Amino acid sequence: MRNLNLDQLQTLVAIADLGTFAAASQALHLAPPTVSLHIKELETRLDATLVVRGRRQAELTSAGRALVDGGRKLL
Repeated sequence: MRNLNLDQLQTLVAIADLGTFAAASQALHLAPPTVSLHIKELETRLDATLVVRGRRQAELTSAGRALVDGGRKLL
């Protein structure tokens, strides 16, 4: 598995800001499967659920919010 990278972090922050995987995909000019892969790799690497996927929106878990808060400082 690849290491945590800034692209993955940027993807998570975009989901937090925009509320959906689709909107993050458009904003970042990434294919939707790439957005999903970034989040899956982050969750696997950190062994934590970061995003609760819903029908119309994605909500961050407490672990996801903590990572986004720290990630914003890095980005």
